[in-house]
Amino acid sequence: MINYDLYHPIESKVISNKNRFALKKKDLTELKKDFFNSSILVTGGAGSIGSQFCKDILKFNFKALFIIDKDENQLTELNRELILLCDKKKLNKIRYICADLLVFNIDDFIKNHLITHYLNFAAIKHVRTEEELDSIKYMFLTNTNNFLPKKSYKLKKLFSISTDKTVNPRSLLGISKHLMESNLRKFKNENKIFVSSVRFANVSFSNGSILKYIVDRIIYKKPFGVPKNIKRFFITHKEASTLCFKAILKNSDGQVVLPNYKVLEKDYLISDVAAKIVRYFSYKEKFVNNLSTKKVVKNKYYRVQLTSSNIHGQKLFEEFYSGFEKLKIDKRDKSIFRVNLPNQPNVRRITKKILEFRNYVKLQKYLCTQFKNFKPSKNVIKVSKII
Repeated sequence: MINYDLYHPIESKVISNKNRFALKKKDLTELKKDFFNSSILVTGGAGSIGSQFCKDILKFNFKALFIIDKDENQLTELNRELILLCDKKKLNKIRYICADLLVFNIDDFIKNHLITHYLNFAAIKHVRTEEELDSIKYMFLTNTNNFLPKKSYKLKKLFSISTDKTVNPRSLLGISKHLMESNLRKFKNENKIFVSSVRFANVSFSNGSILKYIVDRIIYKKPFGVPKNIKRFFITHKEASTLCFKAILKNSDGQVVLPNYKVLEKDYLISDVAAKIVRYFSYKEKFVNNLSTKKVVKNKYYRVQLTSSNIHGQKLFEEFYSGFEKLKIDKRDKSIFRVNLPNQPNVRRITKKILEFRNYVKLQKYLCTQFKNFKPSKNVIKVSKII
């Protein structure tokens, strides 16, 4: 989770000061009925989106809420914040568990605690993770495999977050989440319960995001760089959480929820957003190709280095659905679209094969044979070599 008091005013000024995906009264009524007397498991609950969701779900009456995250410090911070947001009676219904999904026995937990709603926010989300094979395997285990139970037990609903990077992927991260979506479809076919997902735009000022990085550097007058010619859509934490709630509505069964492009209005050059943030702090931006760390701020100008847009795993623009998917328009809610969860043949065999590779190049070649729309980056700069 982030220091929301620090970033929220900037988020409101630079991204949006309203919830463009706000829930309707009918949606709230449905969710209130759905969550009543339920036992909810939230994994990755101390992350940026997961923590916002945990705050927002407090408005509903549930029987029990179990929050799992591998980051002990973030989990403690979330605990401290929730103490301030709800009464003692509801606090007694919340339990915090520090664990990694790679070692946590998800089946035993769901079975023993009679979990009715399992909501997975745990994910490896950066393309930097792709630069070493051991990290790649950890990413696929986390994003694709280990979050899923073997059976549904008493589950009524299973939800897991996805990413826009699944669409015409240039990265292994995108492939990992595409396989996750396919695993959800397979789980639904085998267990006949509600299953859904959501693909996000960039969540502004989330942990590890470039916008949070920019703010943190400006506060301490440190140098930073942003890629040129790369465009992104941005949403707020509240909007991200709301999209997750919409993915839990009955109309989203078997679907992936997508934000409507028109509601997002336009995608922005990251460099333009960086300039807005610089101005928020009462500086004037000055973009340079080479940055001297000794002269970051001069005469109210904040020097920002423009880096290459030819970066490993990064796309120049965002896509939320591909030409292979049929877009479903919600006539009642025009802020979102939906597509069916993908039906990737042999998803489990492919995942098992991925984890066996010992050579990065051979892994990429294999994935190119399995996914026609996979377009890995060529002749690019490693992300870890850029500011």
